Amino acid sequence: MRPLILLTTGLGTVREMEQRQLFQNYGDSVYEAGGQPLLALGMDEELADRADGLFLTGGVDIEPDQYGEKRQEWCGQADLVRDREELRLFSLFAERRKPVLGVCRGLQLINTALGGTLWQDQRQELGIDGHENGAVHQVSLEKGSVINGLFGDEILVNSYHHQSVKKLGSGLEVTAKSGGIVEAFEHQTLPILAVQWHPERMTGKDRVTPEGPDMEPLFAWFVMKSGRLL
Repeated sequence: MRPLILLTTGLGTVREMEQRQLFQNYGDSVYEAGGQPLLALGMDEELADRADGLFLTGGVDIEPDQYGEKRQEWCGQADLVRDREELRLFSLFAERRKPVLGVCRGLQLINTALGGTLWQDQRQELGIDGHENGAVHQVSLEKGSVINGLFGDEILVNSYHHQSVKKLGSGLEVTAKSGGIVEAFEHQTLPILAVQWHPERMTGKDRVTPEGPDMEPLFAWFVMKSGRLL
């Protein structure tokens, strides 16, 4: 039986009605790696009991109030409903020691949940540019980490973010960097891994970013961990 992977979704409005939204390639990446994707439409505790893993997907900015900072003018659109749902789901899965994978916003959500903070805009606050709109750049992977074991010491990845980790959350270890930007981290004791890039756009038949390695091993690792009793 395929491990059941819960994927978080964004909120939008179509014809004046609320709609849950998620790019198909998130689900495809999980399914092709052997998992069964399931969309999260709430934060009920039963979801964490039944699902085997949690995939925190990309999306809009996290409201700065969630990590105890004042909103700056360069902070983008936020989604308070999604913030609350994902923080609750992360807590439930972490309590059960079930695997969690975070991508882009998902990495930032995990960092926030564990007491970390974010740069609200890298260009304004750090003077760092070139990490938006699908830009491709090199990242260095920390030896001995899961991500290093999957892909080696250096890889090319894409970038679609203007925010990044400022203060690292409790229990996390940085496992990939690009200059001053945290590109990946892993938890010291829990099966939690997150990347700042978009691996779902670097694998599959509809791959968007041709540069860099095929990211299928990352999804295979996550699905494998989700199918294992921890």
